[in-house]
Amino acid sequence: MRVSRRYLKQNTRIRYGAPRHRLALTVALFVGLSVAGYICFVPVIAGHIGGSHSVPSPLADSERKATPDPVAGTPLAAHAPLPSAGSVEIAELTGQGDTLRSLLTANIEEEASAIKVASGLASVIQSSLRKPFGMDTELKPERYFRITTDSRGRFLRAIVELDPAYVFHAIAKDNSVKCWKEEVVLDFKIETMAFRLKNTLTDSVLGAGESDELADKLTNVFRWDIDFHMEPRNGDTCQVLFERRYADDRPSGYGRILYAVYDGKKTLRKTAVLFSGKYYNEKGVQLEKDLLRTPLKKLRVTSRYGRRFHPILKRWRRHKGVDYGAPKGTPVWSVARGTVVFSGWQRGYGNYIRIRHRNGYETRYGHLSRRFVKKGQRVKQRQTIGLVGSTGLSTGPHLDFQILINGKHRNPRKVRMIKTLRRVVSPLRTRFAQVTQARVLDLNKLQAMRPTINRNRATARR
Repeated sequence: MRVSRRYLKQNTRIRYGAPRHRLALTVALFVGLSVAGYICFVPVIAGHIGGSHSVPSPLADSERKATPDPVAGTPLAAHAPLPSAGSVEIAELTGQGDTLRSLLTANIEEEASAIKVASGLASVIQSSLRKPFGMDTELKPERYFRITTDSRGRFLRAIVELDPAYVFHAIAKDNSVKCWKEEVVLDFKIETMAFRLKNTLTDSVLGAGESDELADKLTNVFRWDIDFHMEPRNGDTCQVLFERRYADDRPSGYGRILYAVYDGKKTLRKTAVLFSGKYYNEKGVQLEKDLLRTPLKKLRVTSRYGRRFHPILKRWRRHKGVDYGAPKGTPVWSVARGTVVFSGWQRGYGNYIRIRHRNGYETRYGHLSRRFVKKGQRVKQRQTIGLVGSTGLSTGPHLDFQILINGKHRNPRKVRMIKTLRRVVSPLRTRFAQVTQARVLDLNKLQAMRPTINRNRATARR
C-alpha cells in the first residue's frame, strides 16, 4: 500500500469593480496594478517553473495524525512515524506457518537484507522471551505486522507484534539494522471464571470464553493433586479467581491464579490459595509435593502397567512402566528432585535416563529422541531432561515411564505421592486466613455481579 497525503484545494476568483470617474484615475490604477502584479506574481511563476512547492492545509495535517492503522485500528503514530513519500508499506496479519524469514523475504527486494533483519529481530525476541526463537520459528496466526520499504524495495522499517505486550521493531540505520522491544504499560484486573467440565479441561476453559493459556495455568496449580488426563469426570465443577493482563488497555494474556476450587467426583474438593508466592489448600497446607503426577504436559496412556503382548517381540511379557503417547519432541520432565545415575543408550529402551530420588525412589525414562542431562548431574522437579522420541524397540513416539521404590517396580498410576507437609508458619496463619476469606468473597462477589461475562466474551471472540 502506498501512503499518500491529500490536500484541500479550492479555487478562489477575485472580482474587481470598474472605476467610473476620471480617465486619468483609471489609467493610473491600471498602471499601478500592472506593476504590482509583475512584482508579486513573477516569483510565483518562476517557482512553478523551477520546482514544486506545496503547503499542507490544516485538514491534511489532521488526516496525517489520525490516519487509522488498517489492521490494528490504532493510530500509526502509536508505533512508528509515517513512511516518507514514495515508500511502500505492507500492513497485514500473519497466516498459518508464517515465520520472520518468510514475511521479510516476501516483502524485501534483497534476500540478504531480509535475512539480516529477520536475524536481528529473532535475537531480540529470544532475549525478551527467554526461550529459543529463530528466523524459522512459526509465528502464531492472526498476529499484526508491518513492513516498510522504499520505492525500490529496500528495507526501511518493520514492526512485529507477537501479542499486545510483546511488540518488536526494526529500522534501517547507517547501513545496519537496529532492533528493539517496545516498552508497553502492563496492568492487571481481577476477574473470575466458572465452568462445568465437559470433555477435557482445555475444552471446558475454551467453552467458558477463555484461552488454553489459562487452562495450562490451572493444570499447573493443581499438578501435584490432580491428574487432569485420567481423573476428571464430566460434570465436575471449577471456579477460578485470576488476573487478566492488559497492555496499553488491550487484553494480553493472564497473570496469576489467585484462588481456585475444583470439585470432582473422583478428585473430591481441591482448593488452591496463592499466599507468599506458594499455593496452599484452605487449611494452610502447601500443595507442592515431592513427586509430580505426570512427566509430560499433555499425554495419553497407550500401554498400561502389567502383563501385555509386546507389539514388536510378539510375545507376552511384563510391562514395568506406563507408555505415554506424545508427539516427537515433547519436553519430558523429571517428576522430582534427584541425581542422574544413568544417561545413555539402553538396549530396547533407546535413549534412556534413570534418576535417583530420596526415600528409595527412582524414576526411569525411555525411548527419548534427545537427552539433556548427564550422569551425576542434579536435577530439579519439572526440569526438562529430554524429548519424547521413538528410539529402541518402539512402534511410534512415546515415553516409557517407570517408578521403582527400594528397587522394586511400582505402577506409576498408583504410586502415592511423597509428601512433606509444609504449613503456613504460625506467625502468618492469621494473615493467611484473612487472605483466603477475602479471595472467597471476591470470587462470590464477581460471579454474582457478572454472571454472563464469560459467555459474552466468548461470543465477542467468535
